[in-house]
Amino acid sequence: MKRFFSGSVFGIALTIILGFSVNRYTPSYSTSEVLKIDGLFIFSDSKPVMPHDSLGVVDLGFVSGTQYETVRNNLLKRAKSAYPNADGIILNLNKKGLDNCYVIKFK
Repeated sequence: MKRFFSGSVFGIALTIILGFSVNRYTPSYSTSEVLKIDGLFIFSDSKPVMPHDSLGVVDLGFVSGTQYETVRNNLLKRAKSAYPNADGIILNLNKKGLDNCYVIKFK
């Protein structure tokens, strides 16, 4: 009984010490929540904070328009067909028209 009691006290003390030493995430002005469209998180001009693996890169190809929504939807469709188990995409849009996206899977 004495061994059980001292083990319990040690466990509680360790929990208290670790509980106070854990850093809490504090939102800042750069913190935001990204949109999830068709089951994929869309990161545009941003990067995910959570650990993730890159599954590959998807190029834009031919698109009938240059508006953001047209480009985004085309990249979404291509990413979902090439990587059906993906969790999100990181858009890489530039002025030269060489748009693509990185397809990611969260760990």
